[in-house]
Amino acid sequence: MRKLDFGRVAEYELDNAGGESGTADKEIGALQVAIYVACGGGCIGRFGAEQPADFYIDDRVGRLPYRRKEIMQAVKVLETLAACNGYNPHKMPSMPHFHACGIF
Repeated sequence: MRKLDFGRVAEYELDNAGGESGTADKEIGALQVAIYVACGGGCIGRFGAEQPADFYIDDRVGRLPYRRKEIMQAVKVLETLAACNGYNPHKMPSMPHFHACGIF
């Protein structure tokens, strides 16, 4: 897995900030759901989706659907996007509501 340059992620996001209205909100919401699913749902998933700046995965956590490194990278991208779009990465808006289909 390649390591992302978060400075370039922020630069890209700031360059494209003048786009369609509400696009950033949709992207952030979709990324929140992706992180929730990558963590396997539950408290850990909600923590990653709604508080990316404070997120960590305790060593006592068992199996996760995705590798810790991949989850942490996605959370860092969410934190970067949030900061670029004026959100507080310590207290993000609630994750979009979706029906979990009994998976989690």
